[in-house]
Amino acid sequence: MRIIIAGGGTGGHIYPAISIADEIRRRNPDNEILFVCTKNGFGSEKILNEGYKLEYISSSGIVGKGLMDSILGTTSAIKGVFDSFRVIIKFKPNVVIGVGGYVSGPVVIATCLLFIPAVICEQNSVPGLTNRILARFSKRVFAAFDESIKYFPRVKTRVLGNPIRNQILAVNKATNIRDGLIVLVFGGSQGAHKLNISVPKAFGILGRKDINIIHQTGNHDIQDVKKRYEWYGIEAEVIPFIEDMASVYNDADLVIGRAGAGTIAEITALGKPSILVPYPFSAYNHQFENAKVLERAGAAIVIEDKDAFPERIVEALSKLLTKDKLNEMRIQAKRLGKPQAAKNIVDEIYKFTGID
Repeated sequence: MRIIIAGGGTGGHIYPAISIADEIRRRNPDNEILFVCTKNGFGSEKILNEGYKLEYISSSGIVGKGLMDSILGTTSAIKGVFDSFRVIIKFKPNVVIGVGGYVSGPVVIATCLLFIPAVICEQNSVPGLTNRILARFSKRVFAAFDESIKYFPRVKTRVLGNPIRNQILAVNKATNIRDGLIVLVFGGSQGAHKLNISVPKAFGILGRKDINIIHQTGNHDIQDVKKRYEWYGIEAEVIPFIEDMASVYNDADLVIGRAGAGTIAEITALGKPSILVPYPFSAYNHQFENAKVLERAGAAIVIEDKDAFPERIVEALSKLLTKDKLNEMRIQAKRLGKPQAAKNIVDEIYKFTGID
């Protein structure tokens, strides 16, 4: 089987894409996989490092831009469709998978115009405009949340979850050697400035000595965050970027972070209680909606970014930092998790293509 996977721009799109590709390759090493991305998007190096082939097309965002940027984005997307024709005709795929991001649109449109089966993956509870349109022409829609079904044709929509990196799923439950509770503060790969400001002071106010803190800051705030913890007399492991997320997730009793689709998929698959501070400028406010799914299930406390002052975080921490409460939330988070998402998505692709 020959498969094109289109998407990228953020880790939230690239990591699920690689997870799907790994599952396809695991089924049959002779399957040929080609990734299609933009040159200025996140993830090209990661894709190549995993041993996959890569082609580039033109495309950029349109929604939420100013007038001039929207015009330029539209022009770039139209060019991307023609770029996609070239790539698709040359590669001759049996199926094309759109995993989100603005590069996904031109590729899936070109695929449908060439009468080749296409599927799309929607990671968020509120889908973006691109996927709402593409769903009409795609063979299947693979959603991560039940809440997104209403935006898509029901007959072709399957709620299978958001694929997760194999390294995350393969955590060893016995590796935690720290005493006391462990809190992971994780604002995505670039960090979250609001969390970097508020969380150190929150732990300073809380004043508990039985908590181990692992705080990923991103590159910009790392020195300031270190100084904040030192000021409050708190020993914390402060790092700009966590390479081995699997081990850190494994150790964590509680996660404080944003509510991107990738983070939501990981913490539910692993059963991690959380305090979620959604990024306030996400398209269609999807991070807030993602987070509320967990809060309604009793797996998280949601604090809006505008309210994420140290005192509010202390209030949330005071409610959560007991073993009984964390265990209760862990169970609820686990119930929402879909660790077999990549496998189930590939099962569906094999089923409708009829290819062994």
